Amino acid sequence: MSEGKLMAEQARGERAAALLREPLLTESFDLLEEKYVSGWKDSSSTEGRETLFQMYQALMVVRGHLTEVVETGNLAKLEVSFQRKSKRR
Repeated sequence: MSEGKLMAEQARGERAAALLREPLLTESFDLLEEKYVSGWKDSSSTEGRETLFQMYQALMVVRGHLTEVVETGNLAKLEVSFQRKSKRR
């Protein structure tokens, strides 16, 4: 991958990391997770439990995607560093 693309991935990772540190977003994730899990446990309706479980899963997919972008950015940063060190030799 070119250095430009790696730098773009690194920047995306940094933005995703900033989002995951953002207090309002972390609060939202935590509150929604608690709401969905609590509602799922307390639901007497199979349909209601299924809907809450799907909402919980969707929330985890969003959080997981942001985490994946952070990890990809970290790998891109390492690759840029490696490529720069290789060029110096």
